[in-house]
Amino acid sequence: MYKKLSRPLKGADISYAQGNFDFAAAKDYGIRFLIIRAGIGKSTDSLLYSHIAGAKSVGIPFGFYWYSTAMSVKDAKAEAAACLAAIKDYKPEYPVFYDIESQQQVDLLTTRERTDIIKAFCNAVIKGGYPCGVYLNPSWVLNYIEKSEIVDKYDLWLANWTDSPNKPTGFEFGQTIWQWGLDTIGGIETDGNLCYVDYPSITKEFYDKNKPEPKPEPEPKPKPVFKVGEMVKVKRGAKTYDGKPLASFVYDNAYTVKQVGIVGKPDYIVIGIAGKVTAAVNADDLIPYKAPAVKVKVGEKVRVKRGSRTYGGKPLAGFVYDNVYTVQQVGIVGKPDYIVIGVDGQVTAAVKASDLYKA
Repeated sequence: MYKKLSRPLKGADISYAQGNFDFAAAKDYGIRFLIIRAGIGKSTDSLLYSHIAGAKSVGIPFGFYWYSTAMSVKDAKAEAAACLAAIKDYKPEYPVFYDIESQQQVDLLTTRERTDIIKAFCNAVIKGGYPCGVYLNPSWVLNYIEKSEIVDKYDLWLANWTDSPNKPTGFEFGQTIWQWGLDTIGGIETDGNLCYVDYPSITKEFYDKNKPEPKPEPEPKPKPVFKVGEMVKVKRGAKTYDGKPLASFVYDNAYTVKQVGIVGKPDYIVIGIAGKVTAAVNADDLIPYKAPAVKVKVGEKVRVKRGSRTYGGKPLAGFVYDNVYTVQQVGIVGKPDYIVIGVDGQVTAAVKASDLYKA
């Protein structure tokens, strides 16, 4: 239980409905805190950031509230995620309050469901690093929730209009803030509130106790080490070692490492196919390549799977799928699954090994 202030603080809550709110007039009027609507459902309030800037400009401490449209725990968690995303750059001196009051929630949900929705939102916000409370009217406290699971656990912002801050509410639920009715500030109507506790000190203690653990510095990734003779592929978008573009086909082939390093440049890697050099590239732009296993051998009899195409992607004649072929060649450099098939020494096509089955 928080220690009560000797004299409650005057405050107001504002949303998109207070588009021309005069923050300087509010301070002159004696407003000492603001609860700013951060959003509704899964949407951010259109004036959230303008109102934050206004409060900051005159030094009025503030908190947030999020209006609930949730009809399930899943909805409530989604609302909490939207809220956390909206306020992630701020550390308010007052809590985040979950405003739950809609008639649809009364008519269509059970007490258990309403209670679980509130708990899901509040717990998610607290886990996200913010103190959280709930905005309820007396009817909700007494009839629509499990009181011991909500009012005894989360801070309560009580909505009970008496139309005057000098006419006390007849309900005592341990509320920390009381919304008493309509007030007019600088010619703009808004809701008037009184706060009974020193929230800036309370939230500071919360933040001190709930500091996120510092993330460990990621260990630097070891530089890739390649050896002459290893097979590699080039990362898409990579350039030559001296920054020139590579032909687009380079990224589709596998290469043999032909040279590793030159004086002062250990990451200088020369790659090529057969006896020809393709390029010199940076070791960071290479990926180790392991050739897939090929299950057919030269001389074996095979058939072609229906719907298959040539290795280069061109269609095959319909009769190809009906005949038996002899494997005439298995693989070329960088393409171990490149299979040449034919009949009586005549080449029919080059296809992928995966498109063949034994006859």
